[in-house]
Amino acid sequence: MSLPQTVEVVILGRKFNIKTDRDPDYVRKLAQKLEEMIEKIKSGNSRITFDKAMVVACFYLLDENESLKKQIFELGEEIKRLEEGAKLLIKPNNKIAP
Repeated sequence: MSLPQTVEVVILGRKFNIKTDRDPDYVRKLAQKLEEMIEKIKSGNSRITFDKAMVVACFYLLDENESLKKQIFELGEEIKRLEEGAKLLIKPNNKIAP
């Protein structure tokens, strides 16, 4: 892990200094994606403020994160079930059961 550094990003003309140990280009790409998301939110309602659009974007991202965590957990459970099923098919002497 590298030492933390400050990366300046600009989102809709606003500058933010992000302290991170991630690659600066990666952080800038994340900021670009966030900016695109905020622009999309704002395009649906021209009166929405930057701050409100940022909060809405955060909720979208948190929802996506929670959904992905649930999917990962469910996939892990499916892998466990498949491993248990595979164990039943293989005999102790490493021969496949008929």
